[in-house]
Amino acid sequence: MATSPPTPPTNNLATLAAGLARRAPPGPLWLAFSGGLDSTVLLHLLVEAGLGERLGVLHVDHGLQADSAAWAAHCVRHAAGLGLTCRVANVTVSGNGGLEANARTARYQALCRHAGGATLITAHHLNDQAETLLLRLLRGAGVGGLAAIGEHGRWHGTPLWRPLLTVPRATLHGLAEQYGWDWIEDPSNRHNDLRRNHLRNDILPRLQQQWPGAVATLARAAGHQAEAAALLAERATEDLAALGGAARHLPLAPLKALSPARRGNVLRHWLAGAGAVTSEAQLNQIEALLDAAADRAARVEWGDWQLRRFAGALHLLSGAQCVALTGEWHWHPSQGGLDLGPWRLCDGVTPENDRVPVWLAADSAPLRLAPACGGERLLRQGCHQRVSELWRAAGVPPWRRRQWPLIYQDGELVSVPGVGVADGWRQRSLRLWHLCWRGAASSQGADV
Repeated sequence: MATSPPTPPTNNLATLAAGLARRAPPGPLWLAFSGGLDSTVLLHLLVEAGLGERLGVLHVDHGLQADSAAWAAHCVRHAAGLGLTCRVANVTVSGNGGLEANARTARYQALCRHAGGATLITAHHLNDQAETLLLRLLRGAGVGGLAAIGEHGRWHGTPLWRPLLTVPRATLHGLAEQYGWDWIEDPSNRHNDLRRNHLRNDILPRLQQQWPGAVATLARAAGHQAEAAALLAERATEDLAALGGAARHLPLAPLKALSPARRGNVLRHWLAGAGAVTSEAQLNQIEALLDAAADRAARVEWGDWQLRRFAGALHLLSGAQCVALTGEWHWHPSQGGLDLGPWRLCDGVTPENDRVPVWLAADSAPLRLAPACGGERLLRQGCHQRVSELWRAAGVPPWRRRQWPLIYQDGELVSVPGVGVADGWRQRSLRLWHLCWRGAASSQGADV
């Protein structure tokens, strides 16, 4: 989104408000309102900017403090004093990511759920930018991570706006004191066992004693990293186009021909575009996968993702694309379509791109559909040929061989998806069906 340059730091209420009015995204806006200093000042600035008519206020009660209900009531009263209604969302913080990460995830899930497609506004400021850069440096982040916080972003589809990134916290404190705006002081902000608090309360003040402009300098460095990240993304986009890559498919030979730095840049960009964020350790495993033998079992797995080598390419697969078919189905074509795990057996020609031909006898008796277990043979041209070899010759990826059903009649294998039918069916009247990809299955193994 093209925007005007950010407003330079100032403690003039009218100037800051005018900058917000000029840069505000169109459409409805929702402010994430904790009741703390930063979001309190931002709430008043947004109202001063004339954005109140399209502004909603959201407060998330994590239930982590004894006074959290009183804080929620404070937020409701404060918003009401400005003629606005504040909604309160109660959340439960849980998970394995640590208290800070779990609380942040629960908070953003609640905020984005309430905001819907509207823009969510947060009160991140210049000091937050400096803290984020230091935290990511200490985690060994790359250029993209060191870009820290952008004024505009997205969280799982919800647009975000952070309009105070050029404004120091001292300026916000000065405005609140000047106009008598009351705010909540969260006692957990003094707990230096939390990493960000340790940086905020101890490390950054010491840096500023030696380098008074440290916060602004660190934030400026984050801006330089953001520019570098944008250039790397542009180069990766160009390289992907030259490679002939697709969203989930990347040709192996031209990828390996790139220099290690360009190859790593392309892989990170390609995976991030699909939502498959990786660590440095996982990228090292992927590099090793590129040089692995052309073995159908070669893969790298992390989270809900798998990256596999097959037929001279890398294939990025989600968990649903790797779930094996289980159970069996007793079915007759006259019953119509049939759901088979993440696939659906459909009659005739379908508009889906991801479809596999299945030939069935139009006048067949009831059929049994079951997954391949290994060793199955199809009678073709007078020979019993292994289904696994037929699928290999047809270029069927190994993960799909575990998802497609074999079709039997009276105990005999008569049709194999993507391959064809047994000799006994070749002279019969056949009708074309298709296996169509439908995503994660709601159920498997039910007899029909």
